[in-house]
Amino acid sequence: MKEFRSFTMIREPVDTVWTTMRDRLSAVAATMDDLHGIEELERTLDPDGARLLNRWIASQKVPALLRDALGSETISWLDRARWHDAQRLCEWTIEPSLLHDHVACGGRTRYESAMAGRGTRVSFEGYFELRPGFGGVLSPALEPVLASFVESMVSTLIPRNLTRAIVAAGELIAADRKR
Repeated sequence: MKEFRSFTMIREPVDTVWTTMRDRLSAVAATMDDLHGIEELERTLDPDGARLLNRWIASQKVPALLRDALGSETISWLDRARWHDAQRLCEWTIEPSLLHDHVACGGRTRYESAMAGRGTRVSFEGYFELRPGFGGVLSPALEPVLASFVESMVSTLIPRNLTRAIVAAGELIAADRKR
C-alpha cells in the first residue's frame, strides 16, 4: 500500500471553493483537458452535508493491446464521497473500472480558510493499494515489482489531479465573479 499527502492553496474563499468542488464538479471537469467528464450518479443530502457518487471518465483510452486483458476501452472510476459541511471535510473512496477487484483507494480532503480569509488551503491524504492477483498471466514473481511501480505512479497522479481540479475550481470561481 502506498500513502500520499499533498496540499494546494488558492486565492478564493473556503466556502466558495467547498461548494464549487462539491456541487459543480462537472463544470470543473469541463475545464480539464485530460477528463472527458464527471457524471453525478447519486446525491443524498443529510443534516451534516451530502453523499455523492460520481463517475469520472478520462479522455485517454485503454491501448488496443490491453483492451481484451483489461476488459474495457475506457478509463473511468467511481468516486464515493461523504461531504461533512461543518468540518469542511470530504472522505472518499475510488473504485476504478479496470482491475476494480484488486484496487483499494481512499482518503480525505480538508478545506481550510487561509490568507486571512481570502484564500483556501486544501489538504489531501490517501492511500492506494494494488492487491495480489491483478496480473493474471504474469509470473507471480513479477507481480510485486509491477504493483510497486503502479502504486508509486498512481499515488503521484491522484494528488496531482486533485491539485489541478482545485486550480480549475479557482479559475471557474474567478470567471463567475467577472460575469
